[in-house]
Amino acid sequence: MKLFWIVALLLIAGFSFWGISYVVSPNGGDAEFQKMLEATEHVKSFRGVYVESAVNAQHSEKLWEVDCNRGIVHKRSQTSETSTTPAEVKEDMLLVGIDRYAHQSDGSWEETKDKHVMYSGQWYCENLAQGTLRDLLPDIRSMLRHAMIGKADKKTVNGVRCQEWQFVMKSSTSGVHGTVCIGLEDHLPYEMTTDSGAHYSYSDYNQPIQFEAPESILQQASSSGQN
Repeated sequence: MKLFWIVALLLIAGFSFWGISYVVSPNGGDAEFQKMLEATEHVKSFRGVYVESAVNAQHSEKLWEVDCNRGIVHKRSQTSETSTTPAEVKEDMLLVGIDRYAHQSDGSWEETKDKHVMYSGQWYCENLAQGTLRDLLPDIRSMLRHAMIGKADKKTVNGVRCQEWQFVMKSSTSGVHGTVCIGLEDHLPYEMTTDSGAHYSYSDYNQPIQFEAPESILQQASSSGQN
């Protein structure tokens, strides 16, 4: 009788371990992350916000606005000593095709001499269409290759219901823990957090993006053949 209960307990423990392993294994969230990757390949425009409060209390914020119908990307970053102190703008760039414009203190936009394709508006949009964009959206391909993924709760982000997934990157260069919330209907990412204190929020997918810049600059993307 004692042997029977030992065997039964071992079987229960084995099935419990299998169930837990299934939830947190790479295969547990692969299907949803693959759908997310495919969904982002059809995105033409969106907004993203990054906020991080470091251990030393320094507060960092980044904003990016992407309109790949015109090949335009706006990137702005600022830092402050705390979340309540005035922020200092570190970068405010408008990427139009392969042209770059820096926002000046007098409100004007000055074209830079940098004409490299890499990290231009054209480059970002080409990578977005190929599903290889890694810094403006979650690095989904790396997550599919290296992450242990576990299902969490549903919640609402930016007015959209999404399913939150926990991930742990297991590679030689990264051990990041975090979460990604994927839209229940459109399978797009709406939020990502990491254990370092970083918080990413995404919105306005495939919606018109208005840029605060002269139309003469914005039209250059269309005139240079951006689609």
